[in-house]
Amino acid sequence: MTRSNHVAALDAKQKLLEIASKALGGAPEDYELENERVVSKSDRAKSLSFAEAAKRAIDLGGKYSGKVVPKDINPMTKASVQALAGTGLIGVAKDNLPKNGVTPALAAGFVEIELDTETGNFEIKDYLGVVDCGTVIHPQSLANQIRGAAVMGFGLAAYERIVYDPKLGLPANVMLYAAKPPSYLDVPAEMGWDAVGKPDPASPIGSKGIGEPIQGCAAAALLCAISDALGGHVFNRTPVVTDMIINVLAKQPQSHKPLQVNTQ
Repeated sequence: MTRSNHVAALDAKQKLLEIASKALGGAPEDYELENERVVSKSDRAKSLSFAEAAKRAIDLGGKYSGKVVPKDINPMTKASVQALAGTGLIGVAKDNLPKNGVTPALAAGFVEIELDTETGNFEIKDYLGVVDCGTVIHPQSLANQIRGAAVMGFGLAAYERIVYDPKLGLPANVMLYAAKPPSYLDVPAEMGWDAVGKPDPASPIGSKGIGEPIQGCAAAALLCAISDALGGHVFNRTPVVTDMIINVLAKQPQSHKPLQVNTQ
């Protein structure tokens, strides 16, 4: 998605420069973008706002307004452009840049919990998620993704227990009240995050992917915290729910068993 946005933005930028040169004279390379305007490098008084350039794009039509698109654009993108054609300046391009970057990201999660050995209940007291996602483009969005994926990971680790019909193999609890995902009350009010910030040199903007790694490491971190509170490496499964913790504390066998499906 980032690469696609990048090439579309480059196309929009080039069109802005071309529109300015048509309106104000000179060549596209004589202009640059600054503070939401297209400005002449040699005469700062010569400029167009992005809004003015968008109006001119409608008048020019063709590739500027989305009436004409490159031949290598896939059908879905083409349909989207056609729906917007004539409404302003349209940036559209296919990602033909070299694909040598390291797409997957790496992540680490750290969880501190407080576990009640009488009831088996626990409270997540603190969480820190750190990602190696290359160049950070939008810090607030990254922070939200790290925290949101962590909440999903907590759900996988210790909340969302799925029970199956032993004969048909179908889920027996299919509603949110039956397979409870974590809520705001189940996670810390503040969860820390950070990024390594080392750009990927083979990526056009230095970024890597991010998303699933944080979900997985948050789940693993919570499971490790629960096991650590119980005295060692206890669980190697998901989810770990209250009755399983109580059974460990009481030194009783677990009640859950592998799913056996009736195939007769």
